[in-house]
Amino acid sequence: MIVSEIESLLDWRNSVLRQCFFPGSQSQPAEFQAPSALLAWCQREAERSAIDRNVADRLSMVHDELGQSAGQMINHCAAGATPTLELYDAFEHQFEAFITQIRRLQQDVSDSVVAVDPITGLRTVAGMRNDIKREQDRFDRKGTSFSIANVEIDNLAEMQQKYDRRGMDAIYAGVAQLIARTVRSFDDAYYLGKGEYLIVLKHVEFMDACSVMDRLRNEIDVTPIALPGGESQHVTASFGIAEALQRESPELATENAKSALQIAKGDGGNRVKEFLERSALEMYARDVTKGNT
Repeated sequence: MIVSEIESLLDWRNSVLRQCFFPGSQSQPAEFQAPSALLAWCQREAERSAIDRNVADRLSMVHDELGQSAGQMINHCAAGATPTLELYDAFEHQFEAFITQIRRLQQDVSDSVVAVDPITGLRTVAGMRNDIKREQDRFDRKGTSFSIANVEIDNLAEMQQKYDRRGMDAIYAGVAQLIARTVRSFDDAYYLGKGEYLIVLKHVEFMDACSVMDRLRNEIDVTPIALPGGESQHVTASFGIAEALQRESPELATENAKSALQIAKGDGGNRVKEFLERSALEMYARDVTKGNT
């Protein structure tokens, strides 16, 4: 679609320039507005949160400015006047700006491609940052909160000495299956590699998200994982969970979840630790308030 749109843009640009520099050389007058098929697609995808709304809005704004610049030059030349260098440069500048925005859209879409890890069946880190950024944008606009859990299998070094690659892959996949079975269909789960996972829990109160992760922790603890050759292995996992905050950096919740995970591992593993961005008194007051509502 992007290649086709750029070809249409080049044809449109040539039409505008021919009309201004060589009046009467073409049978049909040039359109003021640039081709907009990609723009319409972009708006539809933004409505369903498949691409970043900010990218779609920026593309629309630059598209409008390109049309205004073309219109000014066409109107100036309509009475037989020669295009000025200022009008020509403005048009070329806006054309290049629009092409730049299309390239940024292409990069954004490429980064958001949902790649699936062949070992675990979970999504990979490709597009993860953009996914979390979109969730943060939705939270900022609509107040739909979310939490992030960072999960890591305990005692990996010991298991890696005990099992070969096939055995470790079976452990990674086994934990991933338990994660996929526990989270809801609209939550997102990613495999980060080396026994580490990240889960985005959407539209849920923070304490409820913590309860879900503790249930998952227990499920991992009590469920033996089948290994090649008929063996099985019991594993445990540590969890760090953080609540996203409105109008903060999309990376903040991920960093806070990682910090809480390190505390959980340092305390012996097989536990869920919450990142507390408030004081203990503030957290207690919030919990009491929620209990009374």
